[in-house]
Amino acid sequence: MGRTWARTAAPRRCRAAVGELGGEIGGDDTQTAVPRRQALPSPLAQSGARAEPASARLHYLDYLRAGVVALVMAHHTAITYGAAGSWYYSDNGTSLLPKILLTMFTAFNQAYFMAFLFFLSGYLSIPSYTRKGAARYAVDRVRRFGIPLVVYLFAISPIVSWIAIAAHPGVHPPLLAYWRTEYLSLRTFDAGPLWFVEALLLMDLLFVAWARWFARVDLTVRPGGSFPRGRLLAVFALLLGAASFLVRQGMPVGATFFSLQLAYFPSYVAMFVLGLLAWRQRWLDAIPDAASRWARWAVVGSIVLLPIILLTGASASSGVTAFYGGLHWQALAYALWEPWVLVGMSIVLVCWGQRRLNQPSRRWQGWSGASYVAYIIQPLVLVPAAVLFQGTSWPVLDKFALVASLTILATYTVARGLRLIPPVRAALG
Repeated sequence: MGRTWARTAAPRRCRAAVGELGGEIGGDDTQTAVPRRQALPSPLAQSGARAEPASARLHYLDYLRAGVVALVMAHHTAITYGAAGSWYYSDNGTSLLPKILLTMFTAFNQAYFMAFLFFLSGYLSIPSYTRKGAARYAVDRVRRFGIPLVVYLFAISPIVSWIAIAAHPGVHPPLLAYWRTEYLSLRTFDAGPLWFVEALLLMDLLFVAWARWFARVDLTVRPGGSFPRGRLLAVFALLLGAASFLVRQGMPVGATFFSLQLAYFPSYVAMFVLGLLAWRQRWLDAIPDAASRWARWAVVGSIVLLPIILLTGASASSGVTAFYGGLHWQALAYALWEPWVLVGMSIVLVCWGQRRLNQPSRRWQGWSGASYVAYIIQPLVLVPAAVLFQGTSWPVLDKFALVASLTILATYTVARGLRLIPPVRAALG
């Protein structure tokens, strides 16, 4: 598959059309190309750097985003059925093998999929900013991210949490009483999966502050540059792993601060910034085949190492918690392993999307356009679906596959319907 994939591209490069872009998750569903206007005079412009022309929409970014959102739903379903991690509702059995397999699935996902969404968001921030200007861009981010976050905190999260609690035997408070005592009183702050929206809002506002007051470059101009070589990618992965290991000495995996797991934020922040840089440097316009091969080998090597690291580390006397942080070899191995998956999978996904997905499709554009709404409402579908099947005696992996499939299909279907409501479409796109 790897050889055929490489030969179908333009000679020696992964190539993509340049121009209008799909919005990031939660961002514009409209075109975000840099507008047709003369770039302001700058040293970059004088040196031959080019302003961005309007051209073909990069459909593959929309489709990749929608696919990753579906993977997020499968990820949360895996935690529901025994994988390591935190989620509203749990229905795991006593069998060890399904837990191991699902944990490997979520560990691999966690290493790259949310950081990849931050990368896409960063990549699409500059063209949206230059088209709207600082004030309008900031207001737009607050509206698109802040309103859904507040609605989730005080409406969706209480309902989902109450359903999960009521599914267990015992006496439970009425929903309104639970909402008043836990959420209205601010005793509980649970952003659920919208921690991503919370973090992205903070990053975007910091980007606006930098672009408005500190940037010393003309953001309407893209000077371009060569894609990083394998050696530089390896150094980046090692430094990112070291940073994650250091952060986890004080904030181990699982610890939260206002629903944010800071243990993973070195990757999230680095990939958002890398997205900004990738736009400026035109890295995604033509990814060399050498980088694509490096990425595939990084992913294959990481997949081979994952069961070795997990099974060896979990069987040690310190147990699974040693992976979460502290001065343990498991924590160091896990922190150093993650960035190779992140860098490798990011390049693999972009190259595959450019070659296979960068075509307009009315059917898939409808699904991709609903990805942000689907991301927000996913717990309202997943948790009741898991509760519905809790009494069945089916094997855990069968329930995982069924509930994940139903959740993805139902969530995207409902999301497409919600986007037909004018206020929803106006607020979320």
